[in-house]
Amino acid sequence: MFKLALNAGHGKNTAGKRCLKKLDKKETREWVLNSRICEKIEEKLKAYTGYDVLRLDDPTGIKDIALKKRTDAANKYGADFYLSIHHNAGIKGGIGGGIETYVYTKAGAESKEWQEALYEALINHAGLKGNRSDGTRTKNLHECRESNMPCVLIECGFMDSKTDVPIILTSKFADEVAEACVEVIVKKAKLKKKSTKSEEPKKENKVLAWQKAAIKDGFKFPKYGADGDWGDECVAVAKKAICKKRLTYKYKNLTKLVQKAVGVAEDGKFGASTKKAVEKYQKLLGLTADGAVGLDTWKKILGVK
Repeated sequence: MFKLALNAGHGKNTAGKRCLKKLDKKETREWVLNSRICEKIEEKLKAYTGYDVLRLDDPTGIKDIALKKRTDAANKYGADFYLSIHHNAGIKGGIGGGIETYVYTKAGAESKEWQEALYEALINHAGLKGNRSDGTRTKNLHECRESNMPCVLIECGFMDSKTDVPIILTSKFADEVAEACVEVIVKKAKLKKKSTKSEEPKKENKVLAWQKAAIKDGFKFPKYGADGDWGDECVAVAKKAICKKRLTYKYKNLTKLVQKAVGVAEDGKFGASTKKAVEKYQKLLGLTADGAVGLDTWKKILGVK
């Protein structure tokens, strides 16, 4: 089980951590931007199996959890990777900026591998490569230094940049950042995607199987062939394709379908045990219990009207 420690930096009301007012009248808080990306990461990861996530920040943003508590929690959790989401500042209303990724100044090879993979994916997906940012950097940051596992802190653009603010405020950008992070996590953690409806085995088409069996037994569908649809041509064949005891060997393939439906050995021979099982099946469904499989019984077996 791959364990991810995920952190939305700061708290909703942490002093100074917000977009520059002249660029964003709402002065959107950094935690709001950070948390939105974390939530999208968590949502996208739901498509996969083999992982667990621990959010290190206060999910409401009301409380700014101390950094030590965050790293202590990640270490106690035994995380395999620590990902911290932040947004930067320092341009003071100027232009430029861009995404930056940080690891500890004495980071090991594994942290650097995560950093390089994340930065490449972030630029590929979000495209926010700024003229001020050098992309992959090292710094003596508490989260990167005190975590016992590989750790990368991402600065997802500058909150005081004329260039970045209009971009980082959008849901589209948050989605692109989350997609990039999940792409790297899935690859490095070797997560498996959950099966979707399109990937699940298709439901058996009983009519198609019946048509193919009937054709093998000598019946023909001259207009449409074995197309899997129940229509007048199928009705005409079903009236003739009567499986019963005296025709033990004639309709071998159709008899196997009957036997499968009534729960006896599928040997293609309509003997006494098959007849008895058919009668029981017919009685249960309110049909004439004569042991002969004709149109009405076929319709029940195939689930058609």
